[in-house]
Amino acid sequence: MKTSLMRRTLVYAGLAVFLVWILFPLYFTALSSFMTPSEIGSVPFHWLPEEPTLANYVAIFTGDSAPFSSGQDGGIVSSTDAVARLMPAIGRSLLVGIAVVASNLIIGGAAGYAFSRYEFRGSTLAYLLLLASRVVPAIAIVLPFFIVFRQVGLLNTPLALVISYNAFTLPLAVWLLKTYFDSVPKELEEAAKIDGASRLRCLLVIVVPIARPGLIAAGLLVFLESWSEFFYSLVLTNGLTVPPVVAGLQNLQQFSWTTLAAATMFTVVPPVLIALAFQRYIVTGLAAGSVK
Repeated sequence: MKTSLMRRTLVYAGLAVFLVWILFPLYFTALSSFMTPSEIGSVPFHWLPEEPTLANYVAIFTGDSAPFSSGQDGGIVSSTDAVARLMPAIGRSLLVGIAVVASNLIIGGAAGYAFSRYEFRGSTLAYLLLLASRVVPAIAIVLPFFIVFRQVGLLNTPLALVISYNAFTLPLAVWLLKTYFDSVPKELEEAAKIDGASRLRCLLVIVVPIARPGLIAAGLLVFLESWSEFFYSLVLTNGLTVPPVVAGLQNLQQFSWTTLAAATMFTVVPPVLIALAFQRYIVTGLAAGSVK
């Protein structure tokens, strides 16, 4: 009993340390977003704002790049226009993320179903090569994307991001969906075919409703990867999405951490809320097919 109690205590202690390690940066960022630049630099540090302010969030909505002027708060201002671009960037990130999710579920779903139900010569090799493309560094193929998009006039457009993001997210979607389709009994489709249903009707009416948790899980993971992508958005566009715009809030000469903290909260909250709302589907979708 003592050994069991000690083991349980160690497990809970390790879990507590892990939670603090994960949650403390988020707590510090949220706390900083309600402070003024002078308060965040105070010694000793204030673990709760003495004079909470919404000026940082108001600056994000209004596009004010200097919520704290030199006469108001210690001369710390932001000299960039990244604040004014943040809200439009959030909208474009949502648009790109939704488009990437839709294309992944359609193309990746069809490919995953084909790999799951059809066996042809070289199917295993094709599937493994598709999965192996996930290990290709992003920087290795950004130049071909840049040249092609420049030739066809797609540079600095959301469509360029949708196309390039699919190169990295499709293998993930195909892998998840194939694994889930493998867990759907083939006998259900065979019974429907006996009643005269076509292969497409079997897919849409039988397989897709059963595989809904897997589709939601794949869509969420693809959306989160698209939302947080930085490198391609920086190279192929003029900072159309959230990550490059938030990075643009940092300035070597003048820098407002509190405004950056508020902007960070705007970018963190949407994916966190989505993940919390659909966490049941994420767990179910990832676990599907692991035990047969």
